[in-house]
Amino acid sequence: MKVIITERIHGGGIDFLRENGVDVELLYETNRSLEDAIREADGVVVRLEKITEHLLKIGKETKLKVVAKHGIGVDNIDVEAAKRLGIRIVHTPGVMANAVAEFTLGAILFLAKNYMKYDSEVRKGRWKIRYCADNLEIKGKTIGLIGYGHIGKAVAKLGNCFGVHVAIYDPYVRVQEEYVKQVDLDTILKVSDFISIHVPLTKETYHMIGEKELRIIKDGAYIINTARGGILDEVALCRAIEKGKVAGAVLDTTEQEPVALDNHILKCKNIILTAHTAGITDVSHVDESLLACKQTFQVLKGEEPAYALA
Repeated sequence: MKVIITERIHGGGIDFLRENGVDVELLYETNRSLEDAIREADGVVVRLEKITEHLLKIGKETKLKVVAKHGIGVDNIDVEAAKRLGIRIVHTPGVMANAVAEFTLGAILFLAKNYMKYDSEVRKGRWKIRYCADNLEIKGKTIGLIGYGHIGKAVAKLGNCFGVHVAIYDPYVRVQEEYVKQVDLDTILKVSDFISIHVPLTKETYHMIGEKELRIIKDGAYIINTARGGILDEVALCRAIEKGKVAGAVLDTTEQEPVALDNHILKCKNIILTAHTAGITDVSHVDESLLACKQTFQVLKGEEPAYALA
């Protein structure tokens, strides 16, 4: 059996496959194209590389049986094509939920406490900034969560520890937790001091936060996006920040990844950008690698994996 790993992952999963007799090719250490390599693969472990219908058909012509997503969003994989071709798709939900939840609460605190602003002022000798500090206490504020899966639930639980009010919008779930209030999207936008996005990128969710939504958002609200860049219209966000409607944002993910140096988002004030790192920690990176690779091996052995989409 041969498994292609398209991008760098933690060595734990790679070691697991090799210890079980699987031939592993680390594509990122070679000059080979995925189109060439997939012809020899029984399985593929992928992070952000696009797995198109064209690639799936090429793999199916030989021996491709499974594509494992090292992560949760599968917008880079043509799942419907995989279903038609009889290729299994597995993913790793829940593994990074705590990591992303911690990042989200950290981002909220970062925005509320103005760390970057005060650091900059102190380094310029402007100690008197302390007399006009405009920090926020998040206790009693409202966090609005768009999406209430593994990550959204983890954010709500952590937020509850800080004494915040938690409102969620997710038409596909029924809330059980007493410290969470389920409302519609317009209400989330109108009442939330901090809005955090936790939905997959689909045709339904593409630009679901755009000009219309940003017009009705609560004045001075902050936005955190750790999901996918396409869910939030970045041009509309920049306009809303320039007009003072939105106070700022933390974007762990953007519509263009990696972000080109001429991208407009880099010139937009009050936006903190990270490199799609919210879910990558010392713990989650290991667990995610192992789960993706173990499920790949399960499929190749004819066993049923824990988290199959196709």
